[in-house]
Amino acid sequence: MSRTPSNPPPRGGTGRTRSLPRTKRAYALTALLCGALVVPLSLGSANAAPDDGTGAATAAGKPAKPPKPPKPPKAPKWKLLHQESFKKKLDPKRASWTRETYSEPFDTIMEDNGKWYANDYGPAWNTAFNSFDTYRKEFTVGDGGWLTASLSARDWNKDGRIEKEPSITNSTAGGKTVAELNVPDHTGGAIFRPTESLPDQYRIEYKLKTLDFGGKRNGTIDYDNRTNGYSKDGCKTQHPWGEGSNSPGWEGDASAPYCEWQDVRAGKYGYNGFHFLSIVDFADPAPRNNHFWHYRRKVLMDSFSQHPDRVGTGTGGRVCNSADDTYYDYKDSSFNTVNMWISGLPNWTPGKGGLAGNSQWFMTSCSDGVAEQQLSSAAELQPELMPNQDYTFAIERDATGYTLEASGNFARAGQQTLRFHRPFIVDDKPIWHYNVKPGEYDGRYNNSLVQNDYNGSATWPDQWPSGSAYPDSFVIGDLYTNVYEGSASLTDIKMFVPKGKK
Repeated sequence: MSRTPSNPPPRGGTGRTRSLPRTKRAYALTALLCGALVVPLSLGSANAAPDDGTGAATAAGKPAKPPKPPKPPKAPKWKLLHQESFKKKLDPKRASWTRETYSEPFDTIMEDNGKWYANDYGPAWNTAFNSFDTYRKEFTVGDGGWLTASLSARDWNKDGRIEKEPSITNSTAGGKTVAELNVPDHTGGAIFRPTESLPDQYRIEYKLKTLDFGGKRNGTIDYDNRTNGYSKDGCKTQHPWGEGSNSPGWEGDASAPYCEWQDVRAGKYGYNGFHFLSIVDFADPAPRNNHFWHYRRKVLMDSFSQHPDRVGTGTGGRVCNSADDTYYDYKDSSFNTVNMWISGLPNWTPGKGGLAGNSQWFMTSCSDGVAEQQLSSAAELQPELMPNQDYTFAIERDATGYTLEASGNFARAGQQTLRFHRPFIVDDKPIWHYNVKPGEYDGRYNNSLVQNDYNGSATWPDQWPSGSAYPDSFVIGDLYTNVYEGSASLTDIKMFVPKGKK
């Protein structure tokens, strides 16, 4: 059946938090979301689908239903502007790899060469950061080059040769032509993004044909000589962008050898993941370290395939069965879950040995679409059914807020369409950097980000001032260059705009 949950009035709750400044809290719930990592936010009821038809309890209990909310403003009627099915050869002119010099960094905070890491770890971090080179490649795709494929790779010994190149190439899956994203090492990245920033109202959607970025297959996390989607060769750690010197899983010493940093394949920070669809707050996104993204996302849908070591004796979070709106424990899933969530305001003054990052709020039909600050997956994928069955992901922005949508044959729930609308501000709790135009925002949430750390201090003022604007860009794929490894394929990326607009 197809389901579109209705959504209640705004109310508070609890939702997924990224890795917090390193206190000894249970890592299963404070962990940063792998695919991502986002204040009691809530949603309005469902909006209209495009013209072509694409369209609170314990883990074991059924949540109480809040009062029925008023209907939100009607969504625009969409018209198709761009569509890409990947029938034409990708990268026909063979774009070259270029070494990243960081001559034009995005910011000085959590960018790859950001001050935050040196202020925490000290001079040894600079040595770790300079121990390898990063290379980037980009090429345009589709009519008028409206899409850009962006890749990042690591040259481990700085000899000018990339040991394990990520790629985005043509392929076939389930009888469809697809783009295949392949990231053979967790230090690589591969994404699709728009070549130009998105308009102020739009719908982006696509079909995911295959996914192999962790989680169980046929009941086990070890398959095809891999663990949670990672190859078993050598060691794999977050070096040089660790979780913070006070975080568990390592000694917090930036001078430690590569293998002594936090393990991404197993242990307390063992997880894999994939960004099904994210909206970020700047133009021309490219793969970067995972902590950078935790301060740059507005809304997103992602997977967070935790290793059992990370779950430990806890639940690992909860998953909503949208067929009857009851939760079950993440530990009882296949670890192939879908998180649908938004980023809220950050912690403006993280403690020593911590990281900058936004609050995280998760939406499910079990909460009637209310965004709650507790790690809650909206559904569970069934990768074994792919590519003969696929999943559709979509995000819309209209004049009132964002809508997140996921459709497909979900575990336990069957065929569902999950669709949640979140206004830009609910109960004085905003979606981070929601304004794409200065006139959409009055500066009320402006503040300074302050770091007072073991090896330095810094203040970054005016993190959301009046007169600011943050253009939307979407991202699909593997954003992270120090975690995530695997492959995925997709097709039919579409961009809609309101009827009557070019």
